[in-house]
Amino acid sequence: MFQEFYPIRLSSLDSRGELVTPDHDRHPGTLRSPALEVMTDFERSWPVKICETTQIDEALEHMKAQHVRMLFAVDSQDQFSGIVSAADIAGDKPMSVMGQNNWARDQVEVRHLMLDVLHIKALTYDQVRCAKIGDVMLTLKSSGDQHVIVTSTNPQGGKKIRGIISASDISRYLCISFDVMYQAKSFAEIERLVSRGQEF
Repeated sequence: MFQEFYPIRLSSLDSRGELVTPDHDRHPGTLRSPALEVMTDFERSWPVKICETTQIDEALEHMKAQHVRMLFAVDSQDQFSGIVSAADIAGDKPMSVMGQNNWARDQVEVRHLMLDVLHIKALTYDQVRCAKIGDVMLTLKSSGDQHVIVTSTNPQGGKKIRGIISASDISRYLCISFDVMYQAKSFAEIERLVSRGQEF
């Protein structure tokens, strides 16, 4: 049954060694780096999703298990319907929904807290492909959003969700804190911090 496979010979580590790190750690990203550097591309990595009717504490446990702080909500047809974050579940939103509907916490579902797809901003993949990180940062800063969905078209001409760019991914890539990134009064200020290699 396993005749086409064979075990590979293992060797022992004889000494300690240097850990390899991604290229952008050796050559820090800048505001002029390609925006694709900070895009999570769903053609390369699976989106972590959950049914919109899932109870919120189950959703939070799913986030912990998947080591993420945000989930993509889908409907019964597996169509993208919104985004829910750990902050949404851990914050005041559940209490507000419970109070408005006279519900217990276990009645609150992802769809009651999520940012609905109708309120999510998007860029096309072609826009992102031609953009720099600074362009996307300015876009998020202007809109006040913390993430933007990236769309593309399928062969039939329909829209599909290709990926996402988050402000937290940009700040991590540039090695500056999220707050500093949003509070900076100019890109020159951000560039000074990036060039110094300021850590979080």
